Amino acid sequence: MRVLPIALLLSTTAVFAQLGAPYQPASGFQRTWTLGAQTFGPSLTGHFQGTQDGQPIFLDLEGDLGLSKDKATPGFFLDYQGSRFGFQVSTGAAEYRGDRVINRTVSVDGTSYTAGTQVQSHVKLASVDVIWTTKLVRESDAWLGLDLGVQTWTLDLDATSVPVSPGAPVAANTRITVPIPQIGLSGGSRGFNGAVESKVYIHYLAYKSSKYTLFGADLRVFPVRWFGLRVFYEGGSFDVPRGSVKDDLELKVDRKGVGFGAVVRF
Repeated sequence: MRVLPIALLLSTTAVFAQLGAPYQPASGFQRTWTLGAQTFGPSLTGHFQGTQDGQPIFLDLEGDLGLSKDKATPGFFLDYQGSRFGFQVSTGAAEYRGDRVINRTVSVDGTSYTAGTQVQSHVKLASVDVIWTTKLVRESDAWLGLDLGVQTWTLDLDATSVPVSPGAPVAANTRITVPIPQIGLSGGSRGFNGAVESKVYIHYLAYKSSKYTLFGADLRVFPVRWFGLRVFYEGGSFDVPRGSVKDDLELKVDRKGVGFGAVVRF
């Protein structure tokens, strides 16, 4: 009979010890910072029609300029994952070039190129992402959260005509900056004792008749605890009809592709 009081005493002592102990997150939610470099060279299509900075613009990136991927500039990646929230900042840039005889009149920064003109073009698209994730559902090795943040696209476009007779080429350039609020859902998991991390996300935003969609998947594999390799896919579409966000500009830009990176986790 003395065994029962001893068992009750040990159980009570264990309970109070747990109540007084500091909170320890589950193994799947150990707080981590991940820092690294990434390269992302997505395909780029889209068109612009209207007025940008007071100058006419009328062109299709693929149909008129024949843009194709040229190179990608490595960007920066910082990610924090905690038990209740996450935070991510990333940057990157990709460049595109085209060389085509256009079959209709196009305008860049108020400069017009008539049909039959050979136009050499260069586009640089840089992006900055800042995302805050509040984790709504948490398990020992997985989570589902609400994303809030902003993604900013900065597109620099240069176009130069190739003269068919002696004379100076005609050059034009413009810059279009598009800050896009981010709201959506994301989910992630850790497995194999932290050796593999994965994440998927989808963001959607509609304002008046304009709309923005972003979706992606991210996989990181850590051969050692502190160093890993990263591969990710991201696709985004931004459609702004004339009169929605800007009264005098219609634009549509789509980009999608696979990116790679190396990360350090601590």
